[in-house]
Amino acid sequence: MNPVLALAIPLFILMDFIGTIPVFISLTQGAGQGKRIRIAIFASLLAGAIVLVFALGGNFILSYFSISVEAMKVGGGLLLLYIAFEMILAGQSAYKEADTKRGVVVSPLAIPMLAGPGSMSFALLAFLGATGLQKVNIILAIAITSIAGAVVLSLSTTIHKFCGEEFTRGLEKVTAVIISFIAVEMIMSGIRAYFSLG
Repeated sequence: MNPVLALAIPLFILMDFIGTIPVFISLTQGAGQGKRIRIAIFASLLAGAIVLVFALGGNFILSYFSISVEAMKVGGGLLLLYIAFEMILAGQSAYKEADTKRGVVVSPLAIPMLAGPGSMSFALLAFLGATGLQKVNIILAIAITSIAGAVVLSLSTTIHKFCGEEFTRGLEKVTAVIISFIAVEMIMSGIRAYFSLG
């Protein structure tokens, strides 16, 4: 598989653009199609920028707080596992009560729904383990993911009408299961690395 796509696919899953569709529709209810598209684009690009900044600044963050990469992997994995369980058991319905009269681009759409702890941890760890061209691939993967997410959210009404709410909810559960696999792999990788160094 193309190395950029190999990074973009799990990142797209972690940013959960598909699972965000029902919430996006609810938060933008009453807005015209043009405004809804603008919100989708701005929220997706802002989320991508946040993930990118977190990836680029990851080394400084770990050094400043004296955190090992192994601890970051285990902590990030546990956090992802919690997110996966939350998606399976409750979903993102809590955000449906958000005040639609205020701006929703920054919060809750960009943060924490799209640029959440899971996507930021994944990008940070990927960038820390990358060298040379691999770092460029990560940046490209974040850009591709943001653009693809903007397209998906822009077409949210059409997707929701065509597939139905049950389908989008079911797809969200499937992505949650995949996230749990990624989380367990991160935890196991961190533990193996810790004991190897120890």
